[in-house]
Amino acid sequence: MNKEVLKQVIIEGQESKLPDIITRDMEIPLSSRKIITVTGPRRSGKTYLLFLVMKNLLSQGIPRAKIIYINFDDPRLLPSSGKEIELVLEAYRELYPEYREDMVYLFLDEVQNIKDWELGIRRLYDTRQFQIFLTGSSSKLLSKDIATQLRGRAINYELLPFSFREILWSRGITEHKNLSYSQDRFLVKKYLEEYLEMGGFPEVILETGREIKTKILREYVETIFFRDLIERYNIRNQVMLRELIRYLSTNTATVFSLNSFYKWIRNTYPITLRTLLNYVTYLEDIGLFFFIRRYSFSLKEQAKTLRKPYIVDNGIRYAYGFRFSEDKGKTLENSVFLELKHKKTKDPFMDIYYWNDYRGKEIDFVVTKGENIRSLIQVCANIEDIKVRGREVSALIKGYKELNCKDLLIITLDYEKEESIEGLTVRFIPFWKWAIDF
Repeated sequence: MNKEVLKQVIIEGQESKLPDIITRDMEIPLSSRKIITVTGPRRSGKTYLLFLVMKNLLSQGIPRAKIIYINFDDPRLLPSSGKEIELVLEAYRELYPEYREDMVYLFLDEVQNIKDWELGIRRLYDTRQFQIFLTGSSSKLLSKDIATQLRGRAINYELLPFSFREILWSRGITEHKNLSYSQDRFLVKKYLEEYLEMGGFPEVILETGREIKTKILREYVETIFFRDLIERYNIRNQVMLRELIRYLSTNTATVFSLNSFYKWIRNTYPITLRTLLNYVTYLEDIGLFFFIRRYSFSLKEQAKTLRKPYIVDNGIRYAYGFRFSEDKGKTLENSVFLELKHKKTKDPFMDIYYWNDYRGKEIDFVVTKGENIRSLIQVCANIEDIKVRGREVSALIKGYKELNCKDLLIITLDYEKEESIEGLTVRFIPFWKWAIDF
């Protein structure tokens, strides 16, 4: 890394006009004694979240000269090592000697591109002259990597693709008490149909053509997830990895048995159970899939239960998995999970489980906060079917009796009602209303 080039990058960043930014439903502290890190899939909007934080600083009167933005995807800065990051301090002091004793706000984008980056970051942090904000793609910089390498110095925020509320914000629609009666309600339902199919990646949302949206999503799988997985974990059985991704994409929101999948797949692809387990762990580590456990009052029992997979974006599932007639129900359930996951990123005490009993009654989501069960949630796209409706309600009633939670909710596509069943109140609410008024 050359100091003069670094000065050029700093000045270019300060002279550049910050782009128009869609507000995200995430609060990043502007002043903290910790390093603030933002991780998440590529193309989920991490850079623009940094720009949003920078705009907030400017609105508070922080001079532009005290804000440094460096993107380590810039080829002029590569290759570099962690030891060279200290040149940022030298370059800045030479550019702005009048601020050498002041707090400076340092934004480093895609920091994982720097070898041994943590060495330089810890050095800058220890000077106490920088409030540091970092981003890293989850396929290359895991939250557990940050915890290990920064050793208690950082607070991590996980950024996902747009939630449904953020999608509405991007379309100029804000929630208000009369939204159900306004003309905007028709647009809300239109955008919901698009979201259930194409997901929430910002670039995909801003495109207009269905064909180009699908092409972008397929590229994401190949470049953001698949290639990074192979490089990070040196995966040799790439064909098997593709099959696993396709299987989990297709069977989102269905209890996943590793042993059953292994018995089926080993007849076609030679693989050990340990390797398969590693692949599943990798997919979870990089945030392509999330796996939730069955709720139990016993932690030991929770650890032994089968898990249910959910995918980070509905669009990835649409572009990469097989599709069947019942997909709308699975897609809706995946959407509910993602909304809960967005909530969990802001509430560290919240957890998400599923629940079932030995007779096969199942509750899609058990939402807890600390030791308390807050909600039992069913997801049903076909609520008009009497048998389906009866099954969902009876599972909630059984869940109440077993788990002692009275907040019983069924999330639907468009049906809304509140019913008293066996002395309990069961609320039916459309997904879009639930999502924007979470």
